[in-house]
Amino acid sequence: MMKETNIQSQVTSTIAGDDGEAVANSEETAKKLTLQMPNEGLEKPADAGWYVAVVRVNCETRIADSIRINLNYNHIWFDYWIPKVKVVYLDKRSNKRRVKEKLFLSTFIFCNVSQRQLDKIRFRSDVYKMLTMPGQRKIYQIPDQVIANYRYFVENDEEPVTAAPVPLKKGIKVRVTAGSMKGVEAYVQSYNGKKAVIGSEIKYISGATLTISRNLLEVVEED
Repeated sequence: MMKETNIQSQVTSTIAGDDGEAVANSEETAKKLTLQMPNEGLEKPADAGWYVAVVRVNCETRIADSIRINLNYNHIWFDYWIPKVKVVYLDKRSNKRRVKEKLFLSTFIFCNVSQRQLDKIRFRSDVYKMLTMPGQRKIYQIPDQVIANYRYFVENDEEPVTAAPVPLKKGIKVRVTAGSMKGVEAYVQSYNGKKAVIGSEIKYISGATLTISRNLLEVVEED
């Protein structure tokens, strides 16, 4: 006959700090996943629009990533755009030309998010404010097409682009007919021989201009 052995259930006591450590590890894992796969499993809301958060200079990307990590962790869809341009420079060590990204507009994070979630951004300690229209309290929503046009200007790979600190004066409206910016609409600022300076703007924020061949432009008839 087998000898009966009494086995008592063992309960491991929780050491102080274990729970906090587990939560911290969970949050750290969520951060890594969000950076690798932003908005994974989340659906873009139908009312998502573009808004501008003003933050500390040279902290734009870090803060934008932090906002996305926080919102994604709480199952909220969020995307952003920070205007950057590619700059060619000479590497003194290798004496070779290299390309790097340079900030085009400092302090601005263009946030694509549901209007219902704006308070979760503007009340953060690292966000100075959300841009509003002059003389109004309502947060300024930028039309999708305005963002798309301006983004084409800044991110084009063919022509150097310049930031204009004030809104642009409107002239003849034109459309680019070829190249990486084909289909982009803008306003002519000036003519110079076979070249034209054209511009796009985000109202109340900034303009962007570039010089392009007049042969690549067609006039757009406005209603």
